[in-house]
Amino acid sequence: MHIKRLLFTSLVIALCMCSIGISAETSITNSVVVYYFHGNFRCVNCRNIEQYTKESVEQYFQKELSSGKVTFKVINVETKGNEHFTKDYKLYTKSVILSLVKNGKEVKFDNLTKVWEYLRNKEAFHQYIKSEVEKYIKEL
Repeated sequence: MHIKRLLFTSLVIALCMCSIGISAETSITNSVVVYYFHGNFRCVNCRNIEQYTKESVEQYFQKELSSGKVTFKVINVETKGNEHFTKDYKLYTKSVILSLVKNGKEVKFDNLTKVWEYLRNKEAFHQYIKSEVEKYIKEL
């Protein structure tokens, strides 16, 4: 009896893990990645861009963040191993990059350069991030 219960429990756990794996794989292979890239030196404006971007993503895309459809990543391009992002995205300053990933591969990206224009207007900044991320989500 004990062995049957153990086998049944193992089967249930395995089935749950498989279904979790399938949904996790789906959300990972098709997603929008919001990157904030910075270097070692971080001024007040650079920190604000990161904070405002994070606030925007968390405020407007909570459901998508939870499902993995949207992710937010902060990356120091001066950390060993991250240097390639500077070339990959043609970065010349601190930047917010949107990346559209389909079937596990990046199919397009945009540098949201207007974050610098909207830096003095937090609400406009938030709306800019929101509208740009929404455009990408529609392409999933």
